[in-house]
Amino acid sequence: MSPPLSARRWIVAVATLTFALTSAAASAIATAAPGGNHGTAGLSADPSVRDRYTPAGCNQRTAPRTAQCYAMVLTGADHSLRAAAADGPPATALGPADIRDAYKLPDAGQGQTVAIVDALGNSHAEEDLAVFRAHYGLPACTTANGCFRKVDQRGGTAYPPDDPGWGLETALDLDAVSAACPNCHILLVEGDTASVDDLAAAVDTAVRLGAGFVSNSYGVPGEFGQELEIDEHYTHPGTVITASTGDTGYVVNYPASSPAVVAVGGTSLTRDDSARGWHEAAWGSPAGGPGAGSGCSIYEPKPAYQNGVNTGCDQRAIADLSAVADPATGLGVYDTTNGGWLQIGGTSLSAPLTAAMYALAGRPAADSDPVTFPYHDPQQAAHLFDVTDGAVADCGTQLCQAGPGWDGPTGLGSPNGVGALSGGPHGRIAGRVTDWDGKPLPGVTVKADPGAYATTTAGDGTYAIDGALVGSYTLTFDKYGYSTVSGRQVSVAEGQTAAADAQLRAVDSSMLAGTVVDGSGHGWPVYARITIDGYPGDAVYTDPFTGAYAVRLVNDRDYTVHVAAVYPGYTADATPVHLGGADLRHDVRISADLTACTAPGYRWNGYETGFANRSGWKAQGWVFDNPADRSPPLGGDDTFALASGSGDAYLTSPAVNLAGQSAPELRFDSAYYAKAARQHATVDLSVDNGRRWTTVWRAADTNVLGAQTVALPQAAGRTQVKVRFRYEARDGWWWGVDDVFLGTHTCVPASGGLIAGVVQNPDGSGIDNATIAGPTSRALSASSDDPGLPHGFYWLFAVGTGTYTAGAQGYTTASGPITAAPDTVTRKDWTLTEGAAR
Repeated sequence: MSPPLSARRWIVAVATLTFALTSAAASAIATAAPGGNHGTAGLSADPSVRDRYTPAGCNQRTAPRTAQCYAMVLTGADHSLRAAAADGPPATALGPADIRDAYKLPDAGQGQTVAIVDALGNSHAEEDLAVFRAHYGLPACTTANGCFRKVDQRGGTAYPPDDPGWGLETALDLDAVSAACPNCHILLVEGDTASVDDLAAAVDTAVRLGAGFVSNSYGVPGEFGQELEIDEHYTHPGTVITASTGDTGYVVNYPASSPAVVAVGGTSLTRDDSARGWHEAAWGSPAGGPGAGSGCSIYEPKPAYQNGVNTGCDQRAIADLSAVADPATGLGVYDTTNGGWLQIGGTSLSAPLTAAMYALAGRPAADSDPVTFPYHDPQQAAHLFDVTDGAVADCGTQLCQAGPGWDGPTGLGSPNGVGALSGGPHGRIAGRVTDWDGKPLPGVTVKADPGAYATTTAGDGTYAIDGALVGSYTLTFDKYGYSTVSGRQVSVAEGQTAAADAQLRAVDSSMLAGTVVDGSGHGWPVYARITIDGYPGDAVYTDPFTGAYAVRLVNDRDYTVHVAAVYPGYTADATPVHLGGADLRHDVRISADLTACTAPGYRWNGYETGFANRSGWKAQGWVFDNPADRSPPLGGDDTFALASGSGDAYLTSPAVNLAGQSAPELRFDSAYYAKAARQHATVDLSVDNGRRWTTVWRAADTNVLGAQTVALPQAAGRTQVKVRFRYEARDGWWWGVDDVFLGTHTCVPASGGLIAGVVQNPDGSGIDNATIAGPTSRALSASSDDPGLPHGFYWLFAVGTGTYTAGAQGYTTASGPITAAPDTVTRKDWTLTEGAAR
């Protein structure tokens, strides 16, 4: 038997082994498929196709703030990106005639310029485009005839070096635009790198050079924290900016999430015997894996044009529109680097197709927002194919499952002609909403139909709907707690504002009020977040010092009140209530989760230590600083007790009072590494403060790793119970012990109370990240979603009286005594003044 590795050497060894295995797998895949790793199973209804999706070499994440392309190639079973045929595309590939027939596209686009933004270079771009267009009988598009132009991200000719992966992406984009709009001019802008900064600069260049339509077949999966700073580069009024939603299924990608961008999802497009002649379903699988991106942005706010549709989230949702993306129903593309003709999909196909379809509809007005056009199209049902089949994940909502109306994978649907992509002449609707006494009403929802326009009134009661198409509209004004006003008619003229004010009358309402308190033993007020089914307002918070809350609700309705503690470790409460014609009191006793026992002021019924605090322990031959760099016990951490080598080592606990406990037990995490016939370990028990000992656990010739539990019936009701960990060895290995618990594993209230308050400047503004520290506990002040406690709030559990300090970087430190009153909340606010840092 060889000795085990030390902790750090073991971690390095595992990491090295994992890397070796991963590298071997990656090497094998790369040998078969230079374009990258193959897709996940279960992505197509046809089992012979579903495992043959092979991402292009650029379709992989490489670094933060760096985009990946979304080209996905249909390959053979070996995932090799080799040309399927020398003289033409694969027989299963779609061609320009298929695209134009499936989406009922007109013969238009003459003179419009569609820009393609990609990273890195493709020196074969123009020649490959000529092969594609000649094969399908499309008019030539060359530099010589003025149809094709290639520039670097500054508009010059300092092209970046060729890249096989991005070169394939470029070939797909150029061929896709040609397929949908053969008469369009094409501008190719090559970014120096795939960083979002270079690609955003390339978008600005495309717009500066006159492109009215800019396609971006790339994205950053999962978004990134600084994207709001980049949005301006993707916001160009009067210019269509499309972006792929990604090939990663139920994941939001940037720049598709940018509000001014047309986020283009993906479908599977197959011929059928319907009147259309084609069937579309969301591209992807409920089991996950490659598929059209969808979901709610983490960072981007909800744009006004999505107020009129049910996206299921409060932020920007993707997609807006969709087109074919499934590689199994992909486009025939010619790419010299990979040997010729390939069948390619991914949402890298749907984005340039959609940009070209917008070009067929004509150049948008200079002040327009083209992403809004399909949302406000009064003939939306006739101008879009509603994709209702398929899913990209099993989230259970429209965010990942296709269905009638808007959904995440396919947006509003795919174009049926270009009627939904043309804004047309427009004006605006504006006005002011007040109550019956003439006071302004903020937060009123104003809707205008047809077109599903929607907005809300500002603090002064005013509203505006910009970009409303010329025509007649019916307005509706609605706010919870007021009667709805509907049926107001207005007419919008080009470039004019149609004025429409409204007055809303308050309806009968009453107060729902009460307190939320701990219901598991302490009874103290609980700071909680309350949401109410049937009430559209924001969440209501209890007062953290009293537990009180109050909210006004409309009478004669049923509600469900959901209460969730802000403090950790409590279970949620949900109670139905009916509000009649009078105020109603609804108190809630919220329970601590006694299974997890993580709520403040609750503990397991016994003594517990992880050896960070070793008060009362006696150690002979045991150490706690791990000088030999050994592996910690499984389930433990880096702070543990360790005995090793030769000798007789004892580790003895302080005396523990188990009075009233009928079935106590010992629990601990063990890392005992055995050396046959050379060492053994025992745990001994004393019920008389260490005068007599009995062995209750032992280990000798085999390793004992992980959590151990030892029943101690002989210690029931005893008041001076100790345990002793004994390690005896002659040239042995070691024994590590951590997380020792002695008692009954039931959750009980601990003696003490809560201390809470606000850390603030002298002017009353809150200070976040201040440290409040006492004898046995500490906390950091922080901001809250609760509008009543915006900054500087803190709380902690404490016992008895002690001296506490409060300090923050750049402030002088304050201190003073606080008594934590049992089973209640003691308020202590701190005012800090700017001065020397702590």
